[in-house]
Amino acid sequence: MFRSILSAQFNLDTRFDLHRAVTDSQWTIRHLSKFKTLAVHAGCVNTIQWNLSGDLILSGSDDRKLAVTRWIDGHVINEVKSLHKTNIMSAKFLPQSGDRQAVSCSGDGVIMVSDLENGNSNLQGTFKCHHGPVYEVVTVESEPNTFLSVGEDGTARWFDLRATRNCTTALCKENILFVCQSPLSSAAINPILPHEFVIGTSDSQVYVMDRRKLSAGSLISPTQSIVSSMKVSSFASNAYRTTSVQFSPEGDQVLASFSGEGVYLFDVKDPASYLPLSIPKSELDEQFSGNPDTKSPSRLRARQSHSFKRVRLRGDWSDTGPSAGMSRTAPDIGQARPTVHEGFMQRMADVLRSMTSLNSPSVTSPPSPFENPIEGPSFLVAETNTPRNTSSVRDETNSRDEIDFVTYESLGRSENLPENQLENMESSAEDSSINFSDDRSETFPHFRNRQDSEQSSSGFSLPRELAGCDEIMEAREVEETSPNSEMLYQAIAKMKYVGHRNSRTAINEASFWGRCHVMSGSDCGHVFIWNRQTGAIVSVLQADTRVVNRVRPHPHEPMLATSGIDYDIKLWAPSSGPENNINIEELVTRNARMLEETRDTITIPASYMIRMLASMTRFRQGNNRTNSD
Repeated sequence: MFRSILSAQFNLDTRFDLHRAVTDSQWTIRHLSKFKTLAVHAGCVNTIQWNLSGDLILSGSDDRKLAVTRWIDGHVINEVKSLHKTNIMSAKFLPQSGDRQAVSCSGDGVIMVSDLENGNSNLQGTFKCHHGPVYEVVTVESEPNTFLSVGEDGTARWFDLRATRNCTTALCKENILFVCQSPLSSAAINPILPHEFVIGTSDSQVYVMDRRKLSAGSLISPTQSIVSSMKVSSFASNAYRTTSVQFSPEGDQVLASFSGEGVYLFDVKDPASYLPLSIPKSELDEQFSGNPDTKSPSRLRARQSHSFKRVRLRGDWSDTGPSAGMSRTAPDIGQARPTVHEGFMQRMADVLRSMTSLNSPSVTSPPSPFENPIEGPSFLVAETNTPRNTSSVRDETNSRDEIDFVTYESLGRSENLPENQLENMESSAEDSSINFSDDRSETFPHFRNRQDSEQSSSGFSLPRELAGCDEIMEAREVEETSPNSEMLYQAIAKMKYVGHRNSRTAINEASFWGRCHVMSGSDCGHVFIWNRQTGAIVSVLQADTRVVNRVRPHPHEPMLATSGIDYDIKLWAPSSGPENNINIEELVTRNARMLEETRDTITIPASYMIRMLASMTRFRQGNNRTNSD
């Protein structure tokens, strides 16, 4: 840091070097403290983004508003009441628009382009092409009229505002880059090579692709565009949803965060970190076929192998926040309710487990979402972070599939449903039958798990001395004997970062901080910061009363913005005060214990519980009448 200051008279890039020196300093990390809170929303803040100059913050919330705030004084410059019907998931400034336009997406599957200076919602561009929640929109700084979106329907779409600013055609084919068999949950653009982008799926797969080899609307398999494929070998037969992916500032590494697991660093440019595998091209084409077989043996095995031991009621956030998992003192005699509640919930878990052990009724496999959009089943909106939103979403153009009782797949999806959509689903159900819609019918996150690896678009061949002669020769023999096989490369995880907890939300974010550190939000209400090279925890910040979802470093200053379940944005900067006084070892231990418990816990709404009890009561009454007769 001081060397950069002393050499300022000889270096024209002093500001850049000084910023890099300050952000890389462990003293800076350990002395980060909250200096400002921006209370600009009336709901959970699900997305935040700095503008290029770093003086404005764009934010989107469960209140369905977009806000542009000048952080220096907390003044809201612009505020737009969007036409989104559910919680805003992601929002970005449109490049080269003078921070006057933004693109946003939400759980209702709608993408909107808003004029931030004009609050008239009627002037918003609307795209209803996705069928289901859209988790991420990504812009390219050098392309002011285009953006990328990914969603639960498995489609990656590339929009060009010069062609059209509105599209109300459901399941539109015009802007599709490709269709993946798994839901797409995250995406990011390479800042150094803008033609490369990375996507994360719900079954642990992460792909880096070259969009120059893709064509919007062609619906061809994108396997030839894949630069590298990443998969964590320790996941074995389990699948973990990818909640965020991000390129490093240098563009040579990818940081991926997995729900129920850790944060992993992949080196996508270093040949020494590639693992050679030989996979039939047909399997790769199947991954991007766009017509998933919901009755395939692999998916059946994935669903049957998953079990749960506990249930929690929707709206119960007691397992989140800084005090979650702490030992509680024994209740007084007059405070026996917690024990009764725990006993009741455990009994309900036993009942549900016995119900799901039965053979589920056959569910018709859905057709391809691009064959018959009118007859295809509608899609449930995925969960956002709060149970307090009361907006409603209805899809009247699509029919629904009925299931006779609560199956495990429906319970698994219920944890990822917003309260409003769940109420709409429940209001249409009668007696013990449950109507729920799903474009993919049984798209539970724990389904297909492959160690797919893809062919480099540059035609790179791995040197023998790096990969090992035996592995190379074996792969070549397989390739020669099988004309349908290709030599593919898969980047292995270079580093794993643990200690935090990511399981309750679908948008938990991990990010790079300079060259030497990475950081992530946590369900314990803290921000964890690790050394990028060693994986050691450097510092922990208490940043939310429940869950921290977004962590966004300032583009030029050693400053951090965070948001989560709380209704505000918190700003952090180094101070001369003492270091953060948090017992990191105890916090890590609690997070590890509660993460294991969360893996065996599913969330169900209270109405499911009531309906299940009502069905049990009617069943017992029917048995009593039969016995009396």
